[in-house]
Amino acid sequence: MKKGWIEEELYNKIIDKMPIPSVDILTVYDGKLLLLLRNNSPGKNLWWTPGGRVLKGETLEETAKRELFEETGLYPIKLKKKGVMVHFWPNYHFVTTFFLAEVGSDKIILDNEHSKYRWIHEEEAELHEYVKYMIKKSGLSF
Repeated sequence: MKKGWIEEELYNKIIDKMPIPSVDILTVYDGKLLLLLRNNSPGKNLWWTPGGRVLKGETLEETAKRELFEETGLYPIKLKKKGVMVHFWPNYHFVTTFFLAEVGSDKIILDNEHSKYRWIHEEEAELHEYVKYMIKKSGLSF
């Protein structure tokens, strides 16, 4: 088990009582943004960015690099913090720092948290409002 990992039973108690610090990564290659189709709650069956919770002992940048690699197999060439947002889901409350990451490849190795991926070259109407917010606040232009 990796350092800072929380067993599911304890994690469920924590999410019931407090917000979870997390990161999201707007991942860009050749002018396109990466989206992943989530398998898990919250946001199950939504197109989302790579990301996840901060583990004890990690900086936000370390978390962003780890999550990007774990979920996609990619490493950032450039990584820049773009903003912070609070988002609410049924049974979840996150305080998320979001990053803009440039990567040097579009070859994705998906983890088991996602079933599909796609690269988009413009903002799409059906994107979740939180994803749209991150795109706008990051200054991402397709």
